[in-house]
Amino acid sequence: MKQRSLVSVSKGVLKIVDIDIPSYGEYEMLVRNEGCIFCNTTDKMIVDELFDTPDYPTLLGHENFGIVQAIGAKVKNFKVGDRVICANPIPKGYDGKYYSTWGGFSEYGIAGDLDAYLEDHGTLDEANKYKEKWIEQCIIPRDFSYKKAGLVYPMSECASAIMQVGDLKGKRVVVIGTGIVGYTFVFCAKQMGAKEVICMGRRQSRLDVATKLGADNTYIEIQDVVEHLSDYGGADVVFECSGNYKVFEKGLPYIKDGGVLACYAVPHKPYEIDLLKFPTNYTYKRIDPQIRNSIKWVCSILAEDKVPVDTFVTHVWDFEQAIDGYNAVLRGEVIKGLVVIAPEGTVK
Repeated sequence: MKQRSLVSVSKGVLKIVDIDIPSYGEYEMLVRNEGCIFCNTTDKMIVDELFDTPDYPTLLGHENFGIVQAIGAKVKNFKVGDRVICANPIPKGYDGKYYSTWGGFSEYGIAGDLDAYLEDHGTLDEANKYKEKWIEQCIIPRDFSYKKAGLVYPMSECASAIMQVGDLKGKRVVVIGTGIVGYTFVFCAKQMGAKEVICMGRRQSRLDVATKLGADNTYIEIQDVVEHLSDYGGADVVFECSGNYKVFEKGLPYIKDGGVLACYAVPHKPYEIDLLKFPTNYTYKRIDPQIRNSIKWVCSILAEDKVPVDTFVTHVWDFEQAIDGYNAVLRGEVIKGLVVIAPEGTVK
């Protein structure tokens, strides 16, 4: 049987194609995807061959969610009817025709029960290393709207990265960047109890959105940040979320002695840092998503309606409009855009 999938057929070219509906193994589940959100950075880098793209044609999308339709004989921690995230149609990465950069923009995908596998086998041998991706395939609430469900994965990525820095309560935080990642860091840092969140960006209109999401102060010029923080000895934590190596050309003189510089963004070229312009005793951390550490927290604030969902998810398209949606992302018109793969209420 066939299904539709959004594929990058060559560099810069997208197409909706028919691919096989995958079969599932004894530790796996067949999932009917309900929707998928564009990752403004990663998806673009994959399409433009700037990311770790294996080859073309490759299946796009990783911020997806859907309902379990069938389970393998050794699945223990999921059941039919559960809503899960990150199911993909080519779990091993290549099916002989298509490569997988996850493939969340597909009607069906495979999720896996990693805990059950490890309980039975103890570890992952080299042939089964791909199963590590199953750790992201978690259960989320069925009663979440599509917009809420779509935000679980990207918000959990950012929240889990923030948590690697430690408790933010009572701290002053600087977030560099006004893309969706910077916005999410601003929002989550404030929700986690930061005393002050300062956002740096290049355009006032983008900074205005950061203010709407909880930023206490916003600045365009580095010197303005330095002056603002001078009475406090600098920022306790600085999150680099822009991916622009130039943010380091003048150093980061607003980090507090003993503070933390945490880099999350994937830069287009290596960062250039003048270490002598930093204060003494600072800590550098490279932070990456570990969503199992944050998904319960993210689901709780979504369930309590603490997240301004419509501020984050600004656009919704039908599957047939997915390429138009991607082009709108490229034009910078979208904060987060959701592609509806199956209309709400149709997947049982």
